[in-house]
Amino acid sequence: MTPPVIPTHTPAEPGPATRGQGRSRSKTRRAAIAAVLLAGAGTLAYLGWSRPAQVRNAWASLTGPLSATLKAADTGPTPPAVRPPWDGFVTLKERGRASMGVATMTVAPQTDPIRLELLGTSEYDSETLSQIRFMFKGRVDKVYRSVGQTVKKGDPLIDLYSTELAEAKSAYEIKRIQWTYDKTLLDARTLLVKGQSISQQLFAESQNNELKSRREYEVARDNLLVYGLSEAEVEAVKDQVGSQKARMTVRSPAAGIIITRDVVVGNLYDEDDTLLVIAPLDHLWVWGNVFENDIDLVHLGQSWEVHFPFLNHKLQGKVEYIANRVDPGTHAVRIRTSVPNPEGRLKADMLVRGLLDVPPVPGWTVIPRTALVVADRQYYVFVKVPGRTDKYERRTVGVAQEKEDHVVVETGLRAGEEIVSVGSLLVAQLYDDLKTVQTGAPIGGGPIVDER
Repeated sequence: MTPPVIPTHTPAEPGPATRGQGRSRSKTRRAAIAAVLLAGAGTLAYLGWSRPAQVRNAWASLTGPLSATLKAADTGPTPPAVRPPWDGFVTLKERGRASMGVATMTVAPQTDPIRLELLGTSEYDSETLSQIRFMFKGRVDKVYRSVGQTVKKGDPLIDLYSTELAEAKSAYEIKRIQWTYDKTLLDARTLLVKGQSISQQLFAESQNNELKSRREYEVARDNLLVYGLSEAEVEAVKDQVGSQKARMTVRSPAAGIIITRDVVVGNLYDEDDTLLVIAPLDHLWVWGNVFENDIDLVHLGQSWEVHFPFLNHKLQGKVEYIANRVDPGTHAVRIRTSVPNPEGRLKADMLVRGLLDVPPVPGWTVIPRTALVVADRQYYVFVKVPGRTDKYERRTVGVAQEKEDHVVVETGLRAGEEIVSVGSLLVAQLYDDLKTVQTGAPIGGGPIVDER
């Protein structure tokens, strides 16, 4: 039996035409569609007669999805899958850690001291500075030293002329003469009273006069010592005449270097004027600046290694003083130590670098710099959950010091715990993704690396 021929084309669409032409063309189109349907029916009839098994299979493949769709429409939409709540940990299986390059390590206790690097300057010891002043009004006749010159104790510094000094010397001479007379008279009357040649009353008056004049003489003598005269110069006053009493040489009270000179020959000065300042050369002060966040690590008596970089000179000192105020310009606290200067090589206002040793603190730990994550101005590390090999928690830690290769942690970690040491930023990203999913992300519970 010859199967019916199925047309391979449809009549062409009509172009613009009148209303009558459109009706005839519509009839032609309906006729063509009917022919196609009849041909398809004939084809199906022939296939059903010649290949009945193939037709049944094709019909089942067409009606199966349709039946499932109709059944689903009758039962309603499928409910969404339920996402389990996040436990707050990042899950990292062994193969996942290896593929990401994540490594872990055991936290070690702090055993080495923290070394704070300080910048500072040197300075003369202000507590041992010798300020040269007159104790009275006087005129400067000569100055022996200039700024930067060294002096020894007793070296002459200034020659001066003062009428006040002359009056003090004259008063001393008068008191000395009066005391000498009263003492001689008392010695003579002591012999007379023993022989009962004078009365006890007269002898008592002599004793009183000698005691009084001796006290006045001592006061006059001490006044000259306060003015700066030496014992020898006081003894020489009795031999001075005329203007010699008005002259005096001011001498250095200590060895050192002249760091300030504010005196001109011929000018008048009084006790309010500082003419020279002498600093000792045997030692210097060194000041260092400690930032506010490190000040809790500094205590009196700590070891301080002081470097003078331009002299290639290194010394050891101890923290002797910690200022009680923060410098408003640098926001740093000044600390001080003393260093020896026997050769006089060190000068004031030299640049100084220092290393301050902070002893290890029990309970503090040390971790690699790569283990630390900084977010929202806080420090974090990822710690393995005890008893689990694939769970890591994000933990906040307190940092005592950050260096290029390691971090000293003061709170949040214990020695012996295991942390992520390499790849902590990747783990931090996973943590953030999990947290985002927990707050309303797609179904699935968040990323878990390599669950195999």
